[in-house]
Amino acid sequence: MVRPTLDEIVVPPMPEGIEVRPADDPSLYRQLFDADADAFVDHWGGFTADDAAFAEWTQDPDFDPSLFVVGWDGDHVAGAVFNKIEARENEELNRKRGLLDSVFVRRPWRRRGLAAALVARSLVQLRERGMTSAWLGVDADNPTSALGVYERAGFAVDRRSTAYRKPMDLEPKP
Repeated sequence: MVRPTLDEIVVPPMPEGIEVRPADDPSLYRQLFDADADAFVDHWGGFTADDAAFAEWTQDPDFDPSLFVVGWDGDHVAGAVFNKIEARENEELNRKRGLLDSVFVRRPWRRRGLAAALVARSLVQLRERGMTSAWLGVDADNPTSALGVYERAGFAVDRRSTAYRKPMDLEPKP
């Protein structure tokens, strides 16, 4: 999905008890990574939160936690948007587009408007960093109705694809 402009962003209030705080302290990175994995544990696009995956995430050349928008409930990560600016791709395509790389709200904090509040703040964050548009990927059949959140935030479908899964018997045949 693409939001072609970062003009006219409506920023809803944060849900009661949730506050946005910076997340660029390296001691928080693992907590953030694990919260992201937890939010997607029952989703087909989930991922393994092992040490190798964590290292790969933090070593990405575009990893910039100062772009992250994190909703905290005390010391707990309620939800977040891990924003990214892919500088090389933007240069190659002559554009200024930010990526909402991972958008998540953990189960206890869902259905309170947190995703919409974090997405809007992410768009503002990207605009303040000089971006003029934004994009993200989403599973249209996401059980949390994420597609609607993004459409209400001004995103429109840019491309569609279909993923198929086929169970495989990995047991050796005699």
